[in-house]
Amino acid sequence: MSISAKVFVYGASGYTGKLVAESLASRNIPFVAAGRNRERLEAALGIVEERLGRPFEAEVAVAGNSVDDLLPLLQNIDVVINVVGPFMQLAWPVVEASLQANCHYLDTTGEQDWVLAIREKYGRAFEDKGLLLNPANSYMWAAGAIAAEVVLETDGVDSLDLVYQIDNGLPSEASTKSFLRMVCNDQFYLEQNELKPWPHDLIAQVAVPHRNRVLRALPWGGACEPVWFLDDPRVVNCSVLTAIGEHIVDGVAQAIAAFNEQARDLPQEQKEAWTNAVGEQMDSGEPPKDDLDVQRSVIVCNGQGRRVNTRFVMNLSAPYTWTGEVCAEAAQRLMKGQLKKAGFQSAAQAFGHRELLEAFHSREFCNLPE
Repeated sequence: MSISAKVFVYGASGYTGKLVAESLASRNIPFVAAGRNRERLEAALGIVEERLGRPFEAEVAVAGNSVDDLLPLLQNIDVVINVVGPFMQLAWPVVEASLQANCHYLDTTGEQDWVLAIREKYGRAFEDKGLLLNPANSYMWAAGAIAAEVVLETDGVDSLDLVYQIDNGLPSEASTKSFLRMVCNDQFYLEQNELKPWPHDLIAQVAVPHRNRVLRALPWGGACEPVWFLDDPRVVNCSVLTAIGEHIVDGVAQAIAAFNEQARDLPQEQKEAWTNAVGEQMDSGEPPKDDLDVQRSVIVCNGQGRRVNTRFVMNLSAPYTWTGEVCAEAAQRLMKGQLKKAGFQSAAQAFGHRELLEAFHSREFCNLPE
């Protein structure tokens, strides 16, 4: 590479990839914008420069989705940020190449089964090398993990009940496909230290603080907080639901019902082909960049123990933009040697939930606990 980049963004031309690139550039962190199409990558960097209002250090690298293609590009890289999903379908070579090249690995997945799979296959290998394996370093599901750690500061709390609530949600094409492929599989919550599946057709009603209406919510893939706290001695129960927005719940429910009727009993490969096809039909093009005053969101974490109850309501708006921010924040901390725990970790465990809250409060993204 001709620049001093230590960060490699794979999938930089997509909606979330541009936001990750913008957040890195705003911190003056040089990076490699990688993907399969040079023209799309160059166009994406042009959009980032227009948003930022100034030039920045970045280089384009064209790479196929194989270990052999990726390894030569990672030789001088410290941090890989993977934004290419659906992750269970596409991300295996990126993790393997990162491990072989001694790179920290972050991704923006929302896929619970992917997180469970790489926890099992790669967690110890990354830990042995002192490297971070940090999937779901994104609004879903890093934000809830941060909120949960605040609640767990209260002695005696052993059960976590979380709700993500989003106003005017704008799922991207990749997010839509990732969510749809998640309904191919069981979606788990944690009960008495065991992962148990949600009903495949669950549409729950949830009460969110400061709202007079009861909202509809879904498991939305099951979330990753139950995975982060699996085998954590502090936690025996953890469940997560997402109130993605009343304007899209009906369409999502219809897609889930169609899947259950038409594809639930198909072989796995055919299931995922079905969800990919439906995702393409549902895609309405790249949404506009989200906005702190439009895509407002809260993450509500209730904590309970034998003799104690507590709650943290975390304001964290513009979920996609914040995903770019938490990726850039993690990369910056890794390059400064501020990793607290190696191996398979949430951002909250890897860098400290209080430290991250302070950082994002200073950037006007979130509130601090009272």
